[in-house]
Amino acid sequence: MLLFLIYIILLIYLIYFIWLIEPFFKKNIIVSKEKNYPFVSIIVSARNEEENINQLINSLLSQDYKKKFYEIIIANDKSTDSTLKKLDHFKENYSQLNIIDIKNTPDNWGSKKWALTQCIKKSKGEIILQTDADCMHTKDWLSSMVKPFINNHKIGFICGASYIGINSNFWDEMLKLESLAQESFTYANSKRNFYLSSTARNIAFRKNIFNEVDGYKGIEYIESGDDDLLLHKIATQTDAEIKFLANQKILVKSHAPKSIRSFYLQRLRYASKSILYYRLSTPIEVKIILPYLFIANLACIISILNFINYQNILWMMPLFIKGVADIILINQYMYKLNMNFKLFYFLILMILHPFYVVIIGGLAPILKVQWK
Repeated sequence: MLLFLIYIILLIYLIYFIWLIEPFFKKNIIVSKEKNYPFVSIIVSARNEEENINQLINSLLSQDYKKKFYEIIIANDKSTDSTLKKLDHFKENYSQLNIIDIKNTPDNWGSKKWALTQCIKKSKGEIILQTDADCMHTKDWLSSMVKPFINNHKIGFICGASYIGINSNFWDEMLKLESLAQESFTYANSKRNFYLSSTARNIAFRKNIFNEVDGYKGIEYIESGDDDLLLHKIATQTDAEIKFLANQKILVKSHAPKSIRSFYLQRLRYASKSILYYRLSTPIEVKIILPYLFIANLACIISILNFINYQNILWMMPLFIKGVADIILINQYMYKLNMNFKLFYFLILMILHPFYVVIIGGLAPILKVQWK
């Protein structure tokens, strides 16, 4: 009976993923209707980023976008290293760079949301482009992220593709595939108008839409969620269109956590707000799909443990079914990004990922999360 139930859960998983993949094969023809350059404000919250800040600013200053049409606003969020010193040095040479030095955060505010709010208040752009301090960008990133706003004035929020893991070592390759796997699912759901999540490494929104939902009001006390919780507010409280972009020009990459412990703490932070989805302004699909994914991964764990115990191949077939669904989706997404799918790393993740999802997903809502 248990095995039959697990097969049903994973077959639904496979059918669902096949349904998700269908829009991937439709060609989107994008015609630029205008050639004007809207003024854009790039905002970043940085805390103790002395190792990354030079790389970040150099990539943002090298954008293929007219200099007079964008500004960079970086909030130094109570850094205790040389981040502020390096920012001030850049400021002396580049007038389009603005620095906000955050000394304190109000008690009822998450630190990063407060810093970003100060950036947005100071911004002059009609479009806000947000990224993180440890990220690297292509020279076409800004112009490519802004283009949909120019083509369609109904668009209010854009999610852009990104991943962690810049180096070619085993650890980075594993985390790169893991982050792309998550994004492939988010991207595919967006094509069905299901807006599950986004990443602060690469998002953009109209300032008037941000103001329409009162910014972070109602979620300001939550440490994380400056990306997905804002997306959910816009999806549920406005008529603005939302778009997820996946191409090489807008792809943003960032450094992988340096250790298993830092990775574990990072993912605990990401998952810590999951229980809050059920009492916040959250799309109904989020409240249905995310628990189902948890159940599907739990079913895979049960299958793996029973296979080890009984050595019966029938217990491994559910994992194989899930693996087929995942390969179809991830491979197609990476193809859109002009990246190579590496089967070796996928096979390792196929075994490890269910345990990671269930352990992190189960612990995050009940543990006190350590923040940067």
